[in-house]
Amino acid sequence: MCTITVHFLDHLIALQPALAALPAASDGLSTQAIFTVMFDRQLREKVGSAAYQQATGVLRLYYRAVQLCREDALLAAQAQLQQADGLLAALPALVQDFVTLFHLSGWGNYYHKTGDAAQAVVLLQQGLVLSARLERQGYNLIYRRIEQLLNIGALYAQQQRHTCTHALLRNTLAFVHTGQAVGLLIDDWDPMAIQRVRAYQEHTLDEVLARIAMQNMALLNHDEFGDEYHYAFYFRDLLGQLHPDTYNRTVLHNWLYVKASYYEDGPAAFLDNVLTFVADTEIAAEYGVFKANLLAQAGHHLRQRGEGTAQLASIRAFAAHTLLDRRGRAIRLAA
Repeated sequence: MCTITVHFLDHLIALQPALAALPAASDGLSTQAIFTVMFDRQLREKVGSAAYQQATGVLRLYYRAVQLCREDALLAAQAQLQQADGLLAALPALVQDFVTLFHLSGWGNYYHKTGDAAQAVVLLQQGLVLSARLERQGYNLIYRRIEQLLNIGALYAQQQRHTCTHALLRNTLAFVHTGQAVGLLIDDWDPMAIQRVRAYQEHTLDEVLARIAMQNMALLNHDEFGDEYHYAFYFRDLLGQLHPDTYNRTVLHNWLYVKASYYEDGPAAFLDNVLTFVADTEIAAEYGVFKANLLAQAGHHLRQRGEGTAQLASIRAFAAHTLLDRRGRAIRLAA
């Protein structure tokens, strides 16, 4: 091993005991739970108590179906979706569109899990159109719409439509960050809807960049869409545009700075910067995916240098013992 590699691995391993002892950060309710409460409140206010009670009974079935899909219990998920669909048809007209959003995303999730990405994309695009119509009726569904764009991007990736995936993700990032609404599959977007509540905008920015960071890790070795492509397509310009005026943006700005240092300052500076970022205990556990992204990039560099499997295994072990993904699970880097 060269001196730079030895320095990096020795310092990384030395960090592990202190970082592994840190408790997982928690801010009470997850943001997803907050969004669920927000949607729930909107529905109750719009339709009244009786219709609300009928609608939420069906919504619970769709939620359960999605959970079953995540557990790969696809036959049970299909039966749950069919049961919910039968009840949807009998709901009062004023709640049917709202509940239909969850019908579309539930079946979209099911088709994603069964490998029919094309059908899943069709359903999620229908959901975007329906969401826009409901927003014109006074609902605030912009965060769900962003989530569906990310899900469509994942379906494009499942189809190996990488160019479409990258274009959609970059356009989504631009909308969340600047309000520019171009190339978002439908034309009906209100920039103020994402900017009106700063805390939700910041969370959504996190989610979009986390999705891009995970995609970056998955494609590090891709001949066309590897790390250099991601840097040029997403990260280089964003570093100059993302002003660190909040805690959240400071963390993201520093992450982008570290990524840029590989191309601007060279591998030695990059590896030192990775150690600094990973060692920063002021960065909450929820940002573990960004630390993992840098470690994966470091491992990719070492692999290109011809370093052995033991060195790469040290990086993977460090990630597994010290980093959490956005669901609070240990992060496991690819082999």
